[in-house]
Amino acid sequence: MFVIESSLPTSARIALAATAFGTSGVSTALVSWVGKPYVATLRPILAEGETLDPKQIVTSVEMTTYTLTLKRRVTKVYDTSFLVPAERAFAAWKLAEKLLLTSEELENKLPEHGSEETIAETFAEDGKSLGRWIVKWQVYPDMQSVVGECHQVGHVVKIFNVHEELLEYPIR
Repeated sequence: MFVIESSLPTSARIALAATAFGTSGVSTALVSWVGKPYVATLRPILAEGETLDPKQIVTSVEMTTYTLTLKRRVTKVYDTSFLVPAERAFAAWKLAEKLLLTSEELENKLPEHGSEETIAETFAEDGKSLGRWIVKWQVYPDMQSVVGECHQVGHVVKIFNVHEELLEYPIR
């Protein structure tokens, strides 16, 4: 724009160049925001030697997403009850920040008050753990309920765009 002969003043050329760079940056950021939660592969996590019964509800999954620079991120969700509907556009699920469960939902196996466990974990291409989604349990025996409050350690992928109608097995 600056080398070509033109009757445009330099300030107009600068404005055109800034508009072109700004539009390019905004569109790249928008593509990244829309595509970041897209799940390329979704597989159940099975114990060694275990086979999947198509009628069995899957309780742990492995989801592969990609960054803008096409770096693979594998997120293992060890308890699919923490996958809740996402309010964000272009996303189907998100990791719950808080979950209320009754003792019946936990099959009367109440966790210890104040105990923590890893719900999900995100790994880089080389298998290195990037972050974890951890739940801290608050047990209320008088109400026969349990509240799980989650927090992040490191960087974990928390939002997923999954086409549930294409799943071969039920989740949750």
